[in-house]
Amino acid sequence: MDYSPYPNRLMMLLDIIDNMPRLRLLTNHFKIILWLLENAGVKNVPSKDVFRKMQKELRNMCGSEPMECTSSVGNHFYMNDPRESIKRQFANPQVAPHINLYPEETEGPISEVWQADRWHEFDPEDLTPMYLHNGKQFYINEVSMLQDNRLVIPLLWVKRHGEMYADCHIIDVLSDGTWNRNTETVQSIPADNFDSTCLEIIQAIPDGKLPWKDCESVPIMPNPKRKLVGEDEDLCVVMIPVWADDVSGNKSKQFNKHINLYMENSNLPSRLLQQEYFVNFVSTSPHATAPEQLSEVRRIVEETKTNPIKCYNAHTKRMCGVILQVPGLPADNPQQSEEASHIGSNGNKLCRRCHVGGSHEEKESNRVGVLRSAVEIKESLEKQLKVAMTGNQKRVKELQTLTGTKDTVTEHWIGILLKRADEILEANPGKDETELVEELTTWLDLQPGDKMNPLLDISGLDPTKDTPVEILHTILLGIVKYTWLLFHKTLVSPEQQELFVQRLQSTNDDGLTIPPISAAYMMQYRNALIGKHFKTLMQTMVFHIHDFTTPAEFEVIKAVGELGAQLWVPSIENMPQYLNDLEIRIGNVLDAFAAVDANKITCKIKLHLLTHLIEDCRRYGPAIHNSTETFECFNAVFRMCSILSNHQAPSRDITRKLASMDRLKQILSGGYWLYKDTWICASPRVRHILLQDQFIQRHLGWVPTCSPEYGMYLCSSGVYILLKSVCPLPRKDQNTIDWITTKALTACKAVIKTKSWCQNKSVIAQSGDVCLKGSWVAVKSGEKFAIGRLIEILSPSPNTQKDRDDPEYILTIEDFVLGKDRHPEFDMPVLWRPGQHDLDSPIFITASTEDILFRLSAQHDCRMTGCKPTRARVVRQERKATSRRVMDLTHADDDRFVINTHALHNASRLQNFLPRHLVEPKPLHQDQQAFHEGVAKSYRESQAKKRKATSENGRQH
Repeated sequence: MDYSPYPNRLMMLLDIIDNMPRLRLLTNHFKIILWLLENAGVKNVPSKDVFRKMQKELRNMCGSEPMECTSSVGNHFYMNDPRESIKRQFANPQVAPHINLYPEETEGPISEVWQADRWHEFDPEDLTPMYLHNGKQFYINEVSMLQDNRLVIPLLWVKRHGEMYADCHIIDVLSDGTWNRNTETVQSIPADNFDSTCLEIIQAIPDGKLPWKDCESVPIMPNPKRKLVGEDEDLCVVMIPVWADDVSGNKSKQFNKHINLYMENSNLPSRLLQQEYFVNFVSTSPHATAPEQLSEVRRIVEETKTNPIKCYNAHTKRMCGVILQVPGLPADNPQQSEEASHIGSNGNKLCRRCHVGGSHEEKESNRVGVLRSAVEIKESLEKQLKVAMTGNQKRVKELQTLTGTKDTVTEHWIGILLKRADEILEANPGKDETELVEELTTWLDLQPGDKMNPLLDISGLDPTKDTPVEILHTILLGIVKYTWLLFHKTLVSPEQQELFVQRLQSTNDDGLTIPPISAAYMMQYRNALIGKHFKTLMQTMVFHIHDFTTPAEFEVIKAVGELGAQLWVPSIENMPQYLNDLEIRIGNVLDAFAAVDANKITCKIKLHLLTHLIEDCRRYGPAIHNSTETFECFNAVFRMCSILSNHQAPSRDITRKLASMDRLKQILSGGYWLYKDTWICASPRVRHILLQDQFIQRHLGWVPTCSPEYGMYLCSSGVYILLKSVCPLPRKDQNTIDWITTKALTACKAVIKTKSWCQNKSVIAQSGDVCLKGSWVAVKSGEKFAIGRLIEILSPSPNTQKDRDDPEYILTIEDFVLGKDRHPEFDMPVLWRPGQHDLDSPIFITASTEDILFRLSAQHDCRMTGCKPTRARVVRQERKATSRRVMDLTHADDDRFVINTHALHNASRLQNFLPRHLVEPKPLHQDQQAFHEGVAKSYRESQAKKRKATSENGRQH
């Protein structure tokens, strides 16, 4: 049986378990497995040495060896070449079809970075310069002929309305036969209209010269980039955002600092980039700083512009050359400050993006911060180097404080220059300053390595604006954390804490996609919560804090919840409206915080960074795609590799092991590699493992692109069954019910003849949500829209004969009335059960599975009904009931609910489903300018009093 490239099936399975990212094995573990197999009578069990030899052969054949690198300051580290990662992705048939190479202009939802503005900011020459049509390569900036014989010069290839277009200049053929380029207008021409390439046109001209009226007005033709690849090879551009951070190599509390670099291929859809499978490890070092490692990344990126990566495209079955670009630098705020050569959030100029801040008086002023730029940063660093050449250390520090610019690499050279300047002046005290600077400038120019941040020299990248605000650290671990601290400090007594715990624990978590709420744990460890806790609190806290907060504090919590739901969306339906709403909600958060504690506005960088989120969403699309959660999760994989290395050469060992994991993923995915001048892949039996085995998929962090279609039932076993199949509950819960006892009886308009029916576990909505009995759902049946609770999922009993005219399934929804106005306190839409005053609203409606749009979150309106903890609940420990009792909240009725618009799940769907007036954001203050001036004036006065009191106390002492 063929298990190539493995010798046999056993070798394949051993290689898989040896390269499980999150189930790493010690050498002794692996030896005991081999011993077990041998003693169990398994044939052809290899020794450890034979197995390692086989892995080495695979590495040489279809893997890659880490690169040894030396930084400009002499630190050694190892790197997995980013070019090899991109090469594997193009050669992977599971990945290559999803690689998008062109910017897209769409009037519909914006869900990808190439649909936003960031890609359009690149020069067209820095994007994919050609398009393959009918086997011909049409490059930009060279003449092409259309099917109607018109001549054009494509300027940019772009996707519009799902089809490829070229923005073109039209060429006018003059009366004397010469050509003139018309640059006054740009026409958008479908790619299907292109017929002949520049090379074909030149070949058809007898002397091979294009007859331009003015040769100076046109670029060199054919496009010089054709020479970068072979005659029948394509040329494309791939964007690789690079993530960097300091990560502990230990699982214990002892910090073992490593600086890690990961990257991703942002030409892939965001739904894929959320998977661990698509995280590409680049490098790590306990010694080399992030700029030192990024310098090597810059070198590789720049090299691809003259020597593209030679790849085999498994989708097109063609060879191609790939040029790399870096569009952004996702990271947490301290790391992004370092990448932007910024002094950090503790500096007077606390923002890496703009010049906000300064002295106390400047921070308290009404002046806005001017945006920074890479050009300005380079000029500032060059000035610092010149000042360091004079030996004036104090002046260097003053410049750094004044500008907020401080660079890790430049600091290294500043220290050396200050020392050399002192030595020269000590030997020659009368040396002229100009001569001193000239001498040290000449010396510095002769020194190898970077003199400042290498990221400042990557074309198309500006670290001052291409460090998008990261919502995990800025929102959850920043603003939501501030809000939680602000709130729980108001719970001064144990009774208040207990009441809040009871309220929070009563939250209906259906429709929230959060882990089970542990309210008592959150209160007990309230000063040590992590991201998942803050994500839960952001969506639920507002419903449970009445009677505990002041009106101003309540506005803070409400504004933060509204902002969270606005940011955690996978797509943006209407970008102008979204940005306008986002600006209002960010303004509300800042205004609410200013009303409670204006000092936070001037000293908390995470609050200030909210103002830059608007521009980031315009340039990069949904903010959730700039979240670093996937990278942070991948740290666990790195950490296990670190723990199991021998710690003598940690960078090499970790990098080599992660390269081995990438090699395994490539083999199992059916990726191609070059073997004896032929591109080959693993045998079908090897490829079958990843495609069919969910256990392997889960452990490799890969999710198949196909998903269950809506309208399918979910069995208790977790298997999706086709719509016409009956999906019973667990046998012990199966009960046959008579049609006349169902709620559907009163709502179903059709005459149902089948007498016996069964309840089912769940149904899948159009959104892909698994909706259970009791779930709140949005429904569209014909022209009618409704929101209600799903109470029955009926299918004919298998023990009875189904009438052929009866439906295969009936869903019963308890219909609720959507209020015309928002809740007076929560500012959210309200639902209530129809009563005597709503005779036109049915209590129950029936629907088909195709009618269920999505699941949503609704909370009982405990604020208006005054629900209290009056019900005792038995505490369970070790899966057993104890004698302890705790009080649970008892809802006063089941009639009034609030639609939770703070919920992150399906937030954009809910916004689009509900009437605009129920979800449209409203500014906290109609005259914001007057409010800001009043707060600023009050804050300046209070700060002046504090400084005066401090000064007087100092004089007294």
